[in-house]
Amino acid sequence: MLSSACRYGILASIHLARQEQDGYIPVRQIASSLEVSSPFLSKIMQLLVTANLLDSLRGPTGGVKLARNTHDIRVNDIVLAIDGRKVLESCVLGLPGCGSKAPCPMHADWALVRERFCKMLEETTLEELGNDTESKGFRLTPSS
Repeated sequence: MLSSACRYGILASIHLARQEQDGYIPVRQIASSLEVSSPFLSKIMQLLVTANLLDSLRGPTGGVKLARNTHDIRVNDIVLAIDGRKVLESCVLGLPGCGSKAPCPMHADWALVRERFCKMLEETTLEELGNDTESKGFRLTPSS
């Protein structure tokens, strides 16, 4: 459903939300922490900078940091910046033109799941995810 770029963008944003320092964090450091390719993550971070979710600074002390407070950034903001609205509106089976006039076999059930999923994305903030990751010991990487 969400692209791998979008999933990494969310994970990197949670990683930034957990940082107590106010400075810029190098993308290669975030990539290493998340066990993801640094060039791939750099491209993703640039999308979040363009969407005004991150600030970036070039140079030896450069990197990225959140552009707003964690309670002001919703997961939906990240999804829209990376995957766009189409991922939230498309057919679960990928059929073009799927809708009430020409539904796919999963249309009715998917509409209910999609509505709940979209609501979760709109209501969940980076602050919540960062706090939950810290307090509940959630992981951000494939390895435990």
